[in-house]
Parts: sequence; structure tokens; C-alpha cells
Amino acid sequence: MSITILGLGPGNPAHLTLEAWQVLEEADEVYLRTNRHPTVASLPFHLSLHSFDYLYEEKTDFTEVYEEIAAQVL
Repeated sequence: MSITILGLGPGNPAHLTLEAWQVLEEADEVYLRTNRHPTVASLPFHLSLHSFDYLYEEKTDFTEVYEEIAAQVL
């Protein structure tokens, strides 16, 4: 198993690289820091999307948020 990390760009799906689109098209699951990013609506429909938005509401600081994200992804 491997983990690929990529950015969703500045908000316009057209700004994603072809390589990023290829990775997304070949993936089954995608873990999103937030699903409130404009590009999320344009992601391939077959993807199982998992968002960490709830952690930003539950945790008291970014350190706790990112530690929990790392724990869940790894």
C-alpha cells in the first residue's frame, strides 16, 4: 500500500496537473483535509471521499488536528 499526497490547487479544477487528475482517476479512496474546497465538486464520481472537517471543529488547535489526521491516515 502507498500514500500519494497532492494539492487540489487554488480552487479551479482546471489548474490541477494532468498527473494529479490521473492519480485521482486511478484512486478508490481520497482523504481530504477539507471538503469545502471548490475543486472537490469536480473530483471523479467513483471516489470514496473522507473529510477531516469535523476535526477542525472538535480539536482546540491545529497541532491536535494534524496529529489526528496523521494517525488516521497512517
